[in-house]
Amino acid sequence: MAPPLSAPTLIERSQSWSTPLRVAVIGGLSVLSFLLGIGSLFFTPPGSGAAIWWPAAGVGALIYLLYRGPRWQVFLLVSAVGLLSNVAVGRPLSFALTGAIILVIELVVFVWVLGPQSSGALLSTMRGLGRFLIAALAASLTIGLEGAVTLWWLAGIDPLVSFFALVPSHASALLLIVPLALVPLTRAPGRIPPARVLEGALQLALTVTLAVIVFSPTLPLPMLFTLFPLFAWAASRFTPAFVVAELMIVAAIVPTLTVMSGGPFVNTQGAANPGVIVQLFMLSAAITTLFLTVVRSERELLVEEKDRRAALMRGGFLGAQVGFLVLRQVKGEPLQVLEANATATEIIDRGWLADVVGDWMDAPASDLNRELTLPDGRSWQIFGSLVPSPRAERIAGIQLVDVSDHVAAREAMAHAIDRERAVAEELRDLARQKDDFVSAVSHELRTPITSIIGFAEDLDESVSGDQRTYTEVIIRNSNRLAGMVEQLLELGRMTSPNPVGSAGVVDLNRVIAETAQDQCRTATHVEVTIETTLSAVDPLVRGDENSLARIVTNLLSNAIKFTPPGGTIRLSSTVDEGVAIVTVDDSGVGINPDDRGHVFERFYRSNDDAKLVAPGTGLGLAIVRSLVELMGGTIDIADSPLGGARFIVRLPLAEAVSGEAPGKAPSEL
Repeated sequence: MAPPLSAPTLIERSQSWSTPLRVAVIGGLSVLSFLLGIGSLFFTPPGSGAAIWWPAAGVGALIYLLYRGPRWQVFLLVSAVGLLSNVAVGRPLSFALTGAIILVIELVVFVWVLGPQSSGALLSTMRGLGRFLIAALAASLTIGLEGAVTLWWLAGIDPLVSFFALVPSHASALLLIVPLALVPLTRAPGRIPPARVLEGALQLALTVTLAVIVFSPTLPLPMLFTLFPLFAWAASRFTPAFVVAELMIVAAIVPTLTVMSGGPFVNTQGAANPGVIVQLFMLSAAITTLFLTVVRSERELLVEEKDRRAALMRGGFLGAQVGFLVLRQVKGEPLQVLEANATATEIIDRGWLADVVGDWMDAPASDLNRELTLPDGRSWQIFGSLVPSPRAERIAGIQLVDVSDHVAAREAMAHAIDRERAVAEELRDLARQKDDFVSAVSHELRTPITSIIGFAEDLDESVSGDQRTYTEVIIRNSNRLAGMVEQLLELGRMTSPNPVGSAGVVDLNRVIAETAQDQCRTATHVEVTIETTLSAVDPLVRGDENSLARIVTNLLSNAIKFTPPGGTIRLSSTVDEGVAIVTVDDSGVGINPDDRGHVFERFYRSNDDAKLVAPGTGLGLAIVRSLVELMGGTIDIADSPLGGARFIVRLPLAEAVSGEAPGKAPSEL
């Protein structure tokens, strides 16, 4: 649906009326409706129950549209006016009451079909005009049927005669009076040019004069058609409100002259009942003039919308930070700038654009899309496309975008990526150098430490007393130092190109059982109990048996180290959906949530005093995680139901290998 005109309607303006003004308008319309009703019934031909015109129907609908109180009050007012009008001309009370009821029914049908009209001008679009005509037709047919039955029942009047008299009488009243509230009013009455005011006065005077002449008995023939050019003049030149007001004036003149003097139809044609012909003329005039008025309103609306959009587009075009211009090229002539905003004008003045765009317009194989970096360091993206033209010329639209910041950011990003790659390579080199250094130092330390342990053991066998105590201290710390060197060598092997030995199918239950047996003496020495629960189905995993044993050994020795005397360690294995799970639980001090993300880091030691007293290098768990990941598994930490820590290792199960025994590596090629 098209948007409403910016000019308000009488309905919309009535919403801002003060209460005294609203009461005065509604009261004046009610009195007018009463007087028009008396006049119409007074001049009704004898023996006919229908007036030649019933303007009270249109005034009643106008009151309904302008009223702001409860709607039942309007229906009561319309029925009272109809009742009093019939009683005032001496009609029976029963006839007056019935007439009042059918008038209310007519109004109900009209406003129901018309729909709500709280905003926008209905008679500014063809769709709105169609709905208005349908509403008037429905109300007129309703009053025609009801009136025909009522007049036949109360007065014995032929129903067909009553129907064909009532329908045009009420339809013309609705079509000529109600539009006053449904058309857009003048936006600024004080700004109408004086020439247009003078033209309007002249047109109205000519129309009224011609209407009096045409419907007077002076002409030898009916010449009603002569009024239609004047109606077309009004519809094409003046506001809809002026046109509706002129139609109302003519509608008041035509029936009055017809009743008083018979009009041209009685005097020249001898028509017995000219009322129907008069109403048909008024209906034709109303429909034709309203149609022309609505067409003009729609055209003005489209022009207004087009101008508004053009203004917006032009404002955006001229005020944009992006350069826009329209160029015209005729063969043999220089480029001509048809339109350009301020940004494009500034670029044109620099002199470099003409060569770029000119070369493209000479042979435009496709749209122009080019990026240029100028000597001043600014970068521009140039887009161009041709507009079809029937003449021997080329019209092109050009868009210029300053992409200097984008280009600078792109170059900075590329530089940052290169720098990041260089830093990453440097870090990898440093890591390799560190690993090589640790491995070399560890190898160099192994030989003297082994020599120290050997000579210390020989001394331990040949000494006694305090000297034996000294040799035991030397042997114990030398062994500890030797273990640290082995762990460093283990870390070095983790980063080598071939960190694990030959992979085979290993029985996990057997490795767990052997490891628990190996650590049993150490656990007994510190008064810790080891419980082993193995899966009923032997979990077979693919990997190096020594590496798997090292994983279980490190986890078990770590649990023994942090479990107090009298504690328990539970070592178990399970199988779940193609994964072998090794779980190590202890009843020790546990691991804080803050430390769980760091315990697998090399040389990490917790700040907890209860853990710092336990000897260690912080390499055992780092080795465990590396070995687990090399075997394609994962390791996690959780709280143990025994009160300490729980380590959970998940390793993928090995597929059955034909002819391959668990625990033995396949023969190497």
